[in-house]
Amino acid sequence: MKKTLVALAVTAFATSASALTVYENEGTKVDFDGSIRLRLDNEKSKTDNKTTKRAHTNLHNDGSRFGVKAKHTLGDDLFAFGRLEFRFNGGDRAKSTDQFGDLYAHRAYVGIGSKQYGEVSFGRQVTIGDDITQAGFDNAYGVFDSTLTGAGKSVVRYDYKGVEGLHVGVDYRFAEDRDENGEVKKGKLKSGYGAGVVYELKVAEGQSATVAAGYTRDNFVTDTKNKHHKDAWAFGASYSVDALTLAADYAGSFVKEGKDKDRFNGFRVGAKYQVTPAVAVYGNYGYGVSKDKANNVTVSKDVFHKFMLGSSYQVHKNVFTYVEGGVGKVTTTAYEGNKAIKTKTSENNIGVGLRVFW
Repeated sequence: MKKTLVALAVTAFATSASALTVYENEGTKVDFDGSIRLRLDNEKSKTDNKTTKRAHTNLHNDGSRFGVKAKHTLGDDLFAFGRLEFRFNGGDRAKSTDQFGDLYAHRAYVGIGSKQYGEVSFGRQVTIGDDITQAGFDNAYGVFDSTLTGAGKSVVRYDYKGVEGLHVGVDYRFAEDRDENGEVKKGKLKSGYGAGVVYELKVAEGQSATVAAGYTRDNFVTDTKNKHHKDAWAFGASYSVDALTLAADYAGSFVKEGKDKDRFNGFRVGAKYQVTPAVAVYGNYGYGVSKDKANNVTVSKDVFHKFMLGSSYQVHKNVFTYVEGGVGKVTTTAYEGNKAIKTKTSENNIGVGLRVFW
């Protein structure tokens, strides 16, 4: 019973942080929200056979953002909505040390929805692919990147949530980067689409489960007759018993350009335990294998192992802090004729983060 109360309190904490409502009248509501996120971290890396080492400590932006969202009631079961969200540095860490560089529109979309028939949205937004993996408990040092395309700049997205616990989504992505003549740049996205499903169910008192699966396809522009595309798929599952959550993800991808082929397969497992409504401990382990072929001959192979441990503390409904550490090891094998040259790279990261929401 005590653990169940902890789980309920955690839910209350998670949903209590709210945006500032700046306008609400006659079925129209406009909210202003955001967060300042900073992280102090130390990163070290080493490549064995080249005896290269790198280490630095830095205090920097950790995804700070602010935005406006609006919703207009159009009828009994019809509404319109929109979101405009800004972030910093153009998503490029290298642009500035503190990563509070250029301001840019990270999300910008509008849509029309119905509780009965679902929602259609247009613009710069995430896709259903962003919701598939379940074991990403990290706040800083992820052990696994989903292979699915989880966002785009020119996306049409449809979501259906008419059945309790069920979320079905499909999307189509248009070309994003064009040259001065309006043509899509070589190597850039020409078109793409995706589909996914997430199902959440209550198993028993204090117990719940989630299963999810998704697929995406990206088509890229080439200057030859060879086709260039990426197929990606992922599966995720989680099970919660009171304050404990266990989860696992699998992801794979296949990239083909002419006779060049890249394959990736990886999995991730994780656990999170809510010690109190405000304090949690969590961890992840990830494993993956990537193989590259040129003219149907294997030229390289990467095998990685990554670990992450962390603890978070919800100081206040709008104040969140964490400490986290990650260790990663990658073995790269390059094939040159009859020779196999191995390179081992290791990374060690530790960081402390603070986030203030409004």
